[in-house]
Amino acid sequence: MDQLLEKLFDSIPKARVIRFFLRNSETLHSIEGVWERTGVERASLQKELQKLLRLGLLKERWYFVKIQKKQGKKIKTLSRKTKGFEVNRGFRLFPELHALVMKDAVASPKKILPKIQGLGSIKLAVISGVFINNDRARTDLLIVGDKVKQAKLARFLRDTESEIGKPLRYTLMDSKEFAYRMDMYDRFLRDILEFPHEKVINRLRI
Repeated sequence: MDQLLEKLFDSIPKARVIRFFLRNSETLHSIEGVWERTGVERASLQKELQKLLRLGLLKERWYFVKIQKKQGKKIKTLSRKTKGFEVNRGFRLFPELHALVMKDAVASPKKILPKIQGLGSIKLAVISGVFINNDRARTDLLIVGDKVKQAKLARFLRDTESEIGKPLRYTLMDSKEFAYRMDMYDRFLRDILEFPHEKVINRLRI
């Protein structure tokens, strides 16, 4: 058992790949999809996938994807056979690993605070959902601010998603829209603020 655990968690890239697959264990994934979602370098990703296949946590499955190819003025739809990877739910430690990953704190408020502060004039930042292991939350991240830098926001979301292993549900609005929706007792905002959450930034004192 100890030797198996050492092999499973012997590197940061492998831990990131394992987290991704266990958080998305119902889906078949292409290598391109895993690369885009984890941010692990291609060479390292190939090695980690092969290791996890040998250990039995993952398994391969071939499937067909449809591609469109232009031939003169016509566009022809073709089928291409490609390899996908999925979790082997029969792996002897699958229940324990899945439970561990789902309970794992994906990112501490202290870690993401400076990244959110650098996005612009941020008035309020609320984390919920995946950050506090609440699947019923309306959103994972609510950001209220002005002059938000879109390039930095995209980079922050991409980096955070690669760490947590799944798409991040986020809501962004400026101060004016937030004030209006609060005055209108907007149900979406009320659900976020009345149910479990944590305020990372709260300059609005709500």
